[in-house]
Formats: sequence, C-alpha cells, structure tokens
Amino acid sequence: MSNLPFHPKPIPASAPITTRGNAFWRNSERFFVKGICYSPRANNDERGNLGTPVDPLCDGHLPELEQDMDFVLDLGLNSISIYHIDHHKSHAKAMKYLEEKGIYVMAPLFANLRAPKVHSESCTIYDLDLIIENFRLVHEMAQHPNTLGFIIGDHGDDSATGIMSQVWRACIRDTKAFLQLIQPTRRIPVGVSPRHSLSDLHRSIQYFSAGESDSGRADFCANQCYSWAGPSSFQVSGWKHMVELITQTTRIPMLLDEYGTSIGRKRPWDEVSCLYSPDMTGVYSGGFAYTLLEAGNGYGVVKFDRDTGRRRQKGGDYLNLKKRFAAVNQRSPIDTATEEVRGYEDWIGQFPVRDARWSAGGEVPSFPGSWEEVMQQLLPLPHGRTQGDTEDEILIY
Repeated sequence: MSNLPFHPKPIPASAPITTRGNAFWRNSERFFVKGICYSPRANNDERGNLGTPVDPLCDGHLPELEQDMDFVLDLGLNSISIYHIDHHKSHAKAMKYLEEKGIYVMAPLFANLRAPKVHSESCTIYDLDLIIENFRLVHEMAQHPNTLGFIIGDHGDDSATGIMSQVWRACIRDTKAFLQLIQPTRRIPVGVSPRHSLSDLHRSIQYFSAGESDSGRADFCANQCYSWAGPSSFQVSGWKHMVELITQTTRIPMLLDEYGTSIGRKRPWDEVSCLYSPDMTGVYSGGFAYTLLEAGNGYGVVKFDRDTGRRRQKGGDYLNLKKRFAAVNQRSPIDTATEEVRGYEDWIGQFPVRDARWSAGGEVPSFPGSWEEVMQQLLPLPHGRTQGDTEDEILIY
C-alpha cells in the first residue's frame, strides 16, 4: 500500500498574490500564507544530513518534488518557502506543476550576499555581478503567477544591525525597480527576513518599513519565532507581546518565516490555531512551519526510512500539524480575522535611533552600474529596437 496521502483536486495558484495595507491579498480576498519550509537534502548525502544545498524546483528534482508535495497538500497548506534556487537552472516545470496543485512559492533572493569582514567594505560587497546573478532568478520567477514573493536575507546571518541592513535595503530598492521595468502591471512583493532576538526585532522591522515606498522600504517582513514551545498560549509564549510591539512600531505586512519549536517529543502545534486567529491576524498573515523533510535535527514532519534513506514516512508530529490546519481551514472569515487592515502605502515610518546595538541608517549603497547594462544582459530587445533606444526608458539611480 502506498504511503502517500490522498487529497482532493486543489484550486490552481493562478491568481497572483499582492500586498495592500498590512495584509496579503488574492484578488479581493485576504490571503493567509499556510506554508511550510521545504529544504530537501542531496541524494548522495548520508541519511539525515542536510549537506549540499539542493534546488528543489529544478527540472531534475521534479519526481521528488511531486512526491513531497503530496504531503504538503495532505497537510492542507497553500505555500512553501525555499532556501536555495540555482539561477543557472530551469524551474518552469516545477512552477507549473505547483501552480496546478495550488501551491505558492516564496523565493530566496541575494542569499549569496555575505557580510563584509571590514566595516569600510559596506558598498563593495554590493556589485553589478551580484545583482545580475540574482536578477536572472527574478526575471524567471516573475513569469509565474504562483511566485508568492521574493525574500531577502540570509538564514544564517544575525549581524544585520548595521552594514547588512543598509545593503539589504539597496537589494529591495533595486529588485522592486527591476520588477517594475519587466512587469509594470504586476507588483510581486519583495520582503526581508531579518534574524534578530525579540529585543532587536522591533527596530529591524522599524528600519525596513521606514521611509518612502521607493527608498528601499520592504513590502513585508518575515521573522523567525521559536518562543512558543509545546503546550503554551498567546500570552505565555510571548506572541502577545510581539504583536503589541509590532503594532506600535509599523504597519508593514508580517509573516512568520519559521516557527515550530521541537520539544523532544511530538509537537502539539498549538501555535497554528493561534497564528490564524484574530489574536494574530491583525498583524500577521500566516507563515511557514519548520519544516517538511527531516534533515538530522529532529524538525522534519516527514521522515526517511532507515533501510533506503529515501522513502518518505509521516513523522510523529505530522498528524498533529494536519489536525491543526484542518481546523483552521474550516474556520469562517470572522473567526480568522476581525481586525481592520491598516494602511501602509501612504504611511511613512521613522528610522530607529542609532546606538550601540543598532547602527544602520537611511544611507544605502547606490546602484553599482547602469540599468542599461543590466537590461542588455538579462532581457532580449523587442524586434526592431537597438540598445540605444532603451536608455531613456530606464531609471538610473
């Protein structure tokens, strides 16, 4: 008997997701990200080791992706978050498959950007080669309606209180400008995922939501939160304090980039019920549970059998996660969100005060080259046009 779950035919993810106010939207309806992190391991690694990053959306990984997405659909989810995508490879088959299955994709961007070793290197790490490399991925992923958004930030970097925050704002600014050039009628959200403790989180969110909308301000922020451990509550977990702090700080749309603390036994996943309740949805629009596949740290809800190391099996807390999302998916809109959406587009926030713990300011690296060169390398010219025709149409920073 097959170990794969059965699920009804899903609604295709063909309607693009946008942000408006402090929320995500699909057409005229509020959209809640019911997602899970998806980071498969290399086929040649030993069992349980994450090893070399795998591009789970490349054509060569399609059979494994199809197998894994059966579990995602069985859990009642609508989105996945990817940690690594190789811009050299094609992802058209996977994205089309995911669209048909009703699954949106949060794509990483500038994950190869690393903090400089010397403070004076703040601008040299942001160069044209880096931009063109990442914009190749932007250009490809922007063609798919189920690209949920682009998220900038390093899952291993917790140093973005100064130089890196300023560089990330430049990444956001220029990615949004590039998207406007290649798809002026669609606004794919471009966000940031800072890595900070709660004590610094509010200043990070304040920083990336400050200023004018075209100044490098993020369309959304996504933070990790592992303070809810085992049986807990909105107040005991610290989530109530987190929501209050963000409400006082900003109006930016928010997601949980990772959540789901391992407690050494089956996770009850009580936080799922809270995340998609009026307690949270006035600020948060859902998030990504950590994580789908086991990678040696005990967090995967899908395990690998001991004999082959490849056959998938439901882990101990899989059914608990499925149970929580089944209840969430049956809720009425008023039981999910009763808070009014707060305006963000015309809201201008203030930058955090600089001190010993926070040194990032509003000065960000300028665009390191010409937009004409970027367009020449990434986009084919329309029939009958020459390179000189494009210069007046491109915004130069």
